[in-house]
Amino acid sequence: MSILQGQYTHNLPQIAYCAQEVKLHEEQAALNSGTTLRELMQRAGLALFELIRNKAVKNILIFTGKGNNAGDGFVLAKRCLQAEINVTVCALFEPTLLKGDAAEAYQLFCRSGGKVVALRSCAEKSYDTVVDAVFGTGFRGELPCHVKEAFAHFNTSKAWKLAVDIPSGINGTTAEVAEGTFHADTTLTFIALKQGMLTGGAPSYSGEVLLADLGIADAFGDLSHTNCCYPGGKYLRSLRPHRAPDSYKNKCGHVLLIGGGKGMAGAIRLAAEACLRTGAGLVSVATHPENQQAVLQGRYELMVHGISVVAELEALLAKVDVVVIGPGLGQDAWARKLFNAAKKFEGPVVCDADGINLLAQSHLPWLRAILTPHLGEAKRLLDDSSIDTAKRFELAEMLSKQYAACIVLKGPGSLIVDGKRTNINRSGSEAMASAGMGDVLSGIIAGLLAQGLNRFEAATLGVYIHGLAAEQAARDGQLGLLASDLFVHIRGIMG
Repeated sequence: MSILQGQYTHNLPQIAYCAQEVKLHEEQAALNSGTTLRELMQRAGLALFELIRNKAVKNILIFTGKGNNAGDGFVLAKRCLQAEINVTVCALFEPTLLKGDAAEAYQLFCRSGGKVVALRSCAEKSYDTVVDAVFGTGFRGELPCHVKEAFAHFNTSKAWKLAVDIPSGINGTTAEVAEGTFHADTTLTFIALKQGMLTGGAPSYSGEVLLADLGIADAFGDLSHTNCCYPGGKYLRSLRPHRAPDSYKNKCGHVLLIGGGKGMAGAIRLAAEACLRTGAGLVSVATHPENQQAVLQGRYELMVHGISVVAELEALLAKVDVVVIGPGLGQDAWARKLFNAAKKFEGPVVCDADGINLLAQSHLPWLRAILTPHLGEAKRLLDDSSIDTAKRFELAEMLSKQYAACIVLKGPGSLIVDGKRTNINRSGSEAMASAGMGDVLSGIIAGLLAQGLNRFEAATLGVYIHGLAAEQAARDGQLGLLASDLFVHIRGIMG
């Protein structure tokens, strides 16, 4: 259902589009809704004004560009004038470059007594609000030097910074972030969510994202197609496995985690306990013999096996439902033998850390696997140092295609891709920049697989639970958060 004209919502939809898709269909969606692009610009300006008014803004600076994004800014500026809000408009491009509805919005602003000033006229003044109405969804490439200069002057100010539709400098399709991008506290985006705002470095520049669909959401949805979702917590929680009253441990799945080379017990222990906390019925660990007691100590629910020869691992593989390979594994001869044995396992596999590093040496597909690389590991998997890791959607899709696997491309707004669908995760915290977090994620995903979720569901829900547990744990302080601090929260989220 469409949001009423002039209104915006914090409750974001669970579908996201590339910027080109929005640009392609917005005019027809407007016509099908009985309106025009000109009216959409007026509605966008009204939604911006309502947001400004709710913030009790008194002194506002609006940067404008040369397209329809500037038109939205001029509609906002005119409304501010009428409401007797002190408004300054700084044109970063000559207003003579404006065309169509944007040019008309500029002229109406001027007729209302508004004036456009140069950057030097406003650089020394202070404002409680700075608005970016320079580039919209069509931006790609690099910001012009004078635009970067203008943003740099205010990006570090204490003013509340509002981006119109999308912060200038973000590519709404690829998630690339240009040098000097406008650093918004809030972004009011229009019509639909743009996928490029939601992952990688972009979320830190978008700030809090609000949506005003301008009354054409239903018509736009009928015209547009996307395989990209931004699932919310209510839906994701519905995916959690539910136990029947007569359940017992053998019905809840048996996971084998392989890792922990000599002197590296910590990673596999973290992954194994995360698997237990997610609800797997049985959790076994195959590790270096010297680590056996260290992994078992204090978590006696684990079945820990010291593996000296491959035959010992093969016997374990024959008994389990799910395998995790990689945490703390190493890349020596012992690790390679275990990795090669795990490759023959016919059930679902979560491959992380040194498992990914060993897989990158063969480049062979792994149809049953979920791979969980960060950007550096992703580049190694593709064996191409020239790959632009800022193009996160393209990168994840390339990995999924080459390895025939489900991919979790980690980072802010982690991407889950299976070759047909893409999900963007919306949970997480900067406190997750801590050792062992990836190991915990591998254990969570494996625990969900063991309880019957398919690869895509397990990866999507696992990443969400991981991020949400970190958010909850970080309430006690972000710095110093340990991966093991997530365990009690994982249990609570699983319910």
